[in-house]
Amino acid sequence: MRRFVLVGFFLLFLFGLSSPLLAQDNFDEIGINRKMKIELETLTNQTSNNPDSVIIKAKVLLKSLPEDQKNARARLLRILGNANLLLHNDRQALEYFEQSISIYRDLDLKSGIAAVLHNVAIIRELQNDYSGAVKNYMEAARLFGEDNNSDGLGTVYIKLGNIYYLLGRYDKSLEYHTLALNIHEKANDTIRTSNSLNNIGNVYLSLKEYKTALIYYNKSVVLCKLMESNATLPTLYNNIGLAYEGIGEYAKALDHFRLAMELARKTNNMEVRINSLMNTGSVYVTLNENDRAMVALMEAQRMVNSMPDRLLKATVAVSLAHLYLKEKRFDETITSFKEALSLSKGINSFPFLLEIYYGISEAFMGKEDYKRASEYLLLYKAMADSVYDTKSNERLTNLRVGFESQTIERENQSLKQQNIYSQLSLDRQRTIRNLLIIISIIVVLSAFFLYSLYQAKNAKNILLAERNMEVVRQKDELNHLYKEQYKLNETKNKFFSIIAHDLKSPFQTILGFSELLSYEYENLTEQQRIDASKNILKVSNETFRLIENLLEWGRTQTGAANATFKSFNVRELVLDTLPVFDSQLENKNLKITTDLPPLLQAWADPDMIMAVIRNLVSNAIKFSPVGSEIELNSRMSQNRIYISVVDKGAGIPQEIKERLFTFDPKVQRAGTQGERGTGLGLTLCKEFMALNDGNIEFESEVGKGSTFSMVMHSPGSMKID
Repeated sequence: MRRFVLVGFFLLFLFGLSSPLLAQDNFDEIGINRKMKIELETLTNQTSNNPDSVIIKAKVLLKSLPEDQKNARARLLRILGNANLLLHNDRQALEYFEQSISIYRDLDLKSGIAAVLHNVAIIRELQNDYSGAVKNYMEAARLFGEDNNSDGLGTVYIKLGNIYYLLGRYDKSLEYHTLALNIHEKANDTIRTSNSLNNIGNVYLSLKEYKTALIYYNKSVVLCKLMESNATLPTLYNNIGLAYEGIGEYAKALDHFRLAMELARKTNNMEVRINSLMNTGSVYVTLNENDRAMVALMEAQRMVNSMPDRLLKATVAVSLAHLYLKEKRFDETITSFKEALSLSKGINSFPFLLEIYYGISEAFMGKEDYKRASEYLLLYKAMADSVYDTKSNERLTNLRVGFESQTIERENQSLKQQNIYSQLSLDRQRTIRNLLIIISIIVVLSAFFLYSLYQAKNAKNILLAERNMEVVRQKDELNHLYKEQYKLNETKNKFFSIIAHDLKSPFQTILGFSELLSYEYENLTEQQRIDASKNILKVSNETFRLIENLLEWGRTQTGAANATFKSFNVRELVLDTLPVFDSQLENKNLKITTDLPPLLQAWADPDMIMAVIRNLVSNAIKFSPVGSEIELNSRMSQNRIYISVVDKGAGIPQEIKERLFTFDPKVQRAGTQGERGTGLGLTLCKEFMALNDGNIEFESEVGKGSTFSMVMHSPGSMKID
């Protein structure tokens, strides 16, 4: 099984990316009083564990801070940026960082500027903007160097080494990790020295210089044992196992993977355990022990399903796919590779995509589906023009060796002829021998020249492929940004439209009746007062529902709404939802009947499902004639749960059905008593059901009423971790 080239990547930078914050902050304490220092230090220490609380406290402290305390203000802004960074509020974090940098530039605090640039670079790196991240890291390194801040400089060198490794620039990665190692050794920082030794070992591992990698790993292990630190030993043992596997010492490799898993279990390090299982599976495949390999990889897949790391999940899927391919289980091979392809979207890993495309092509070849095999092979070829063609190089080497062997045979034949024709002169023998030597030299030089031309052409192909990939990536990014901007504009226009039109009218009604009660109260009859109060209540309820739908819809459009799946009783949820409609049912003399099995369970987000039920029941009330009946029933069919709301209203015309779940103004209709809608309810319902992996189905006939059915999973149909 061909190993995916980034299998060890998850362990490589454990020591460089564990926290987005710089530990040292002494450079900006000048001019900050003791009380403020304590408060700032407290907030800094609380940021990692409770960023939400830190944001609230820091904002209050920032408002009360005098303008002349610029150092403290810059530090608070940096704390707010770090807290938002941990909460993935990248845009807000960047705004706070920019304000902090501006103050530090006014104060000419180079280490302060560099520290914030370091955190800005982390955001760029998380957004896969590696060129932007490198630019920020480089500027931070320059400023730390000018300020003689070796601690900050060492941290930035580690980050640069990490990025260049990710980009496949192992020479640059090795350069920066070595610079970091020199700084840490000079400062007698044992922990960071051990970490840098591990990182350098990993670069050599990727260069397939396994014995050199082992030297650095073992040095790191010695330092960890001197510090009695067990936290990083699982990672090191796993990496040592990879090196032993590289040099073919499989027994030692398996021993170290096993040791890594045992220590990782004690320290609850899931990533190391999963990678050790994958590496163990790889060794067993090499040893043709496929059953043991399958056990290890299936356990890795079971463990990784509970983790959010998409790249780690994709790597496990690729490892399983290779094993399925070896066992000629082609359908399972294709499924695993496509799962990895879906998980790896946005990672931009060139070697990873090569691995997947080639594997899918091989699987379709095995199925004799040559058309689809050729499609994926073309994708692979398009990306692989820059990959070094080892087979061609081997053929060139074999040609040179064969030619030299042929020359030697000719020399031997000449010697035999010289023995037969011993009468020939010695001068002629020397001439023939020298001629053969000259021919051999010419052949060797010709082969070397052809090889050099091939290498030069290959280098140009690599450069061209890199530029093409960069152009494609930039084009994809522009298309993505355009679509996002278009969506945001549509969302903004809809918000403004609703606010300008649908909110203005009800508030004018509320204000009008309120003004009437306020100024004409004494002149109104009791019935007029009651009617005015009812109108205020009615319009207020409609306005509240509009605002509620507007906010919920806005959350779905910005990606803030996420479903929290739970198992819940359908009957209890529906019955808990209905009391809010008592007054509306009484006003229209409507009756709700239910047919809800008492033990029926569903698997979805109860709050979102309740919101959908409220909207569907509210629509049924709106379009039901006075004195009619609304039915609510539920059932299970083929592991799917159906909750249906049935009304006896006027039904939906055909021209409206086609645009029912859109924002088309023609869809909005008045109810049987002139009730107005928001235009958001059904759209919100459909988006909520999509977030719950469900759907809304409806049937309607003009003059006979409508049936809207919510469709969702039952607990038994979903995999619950």
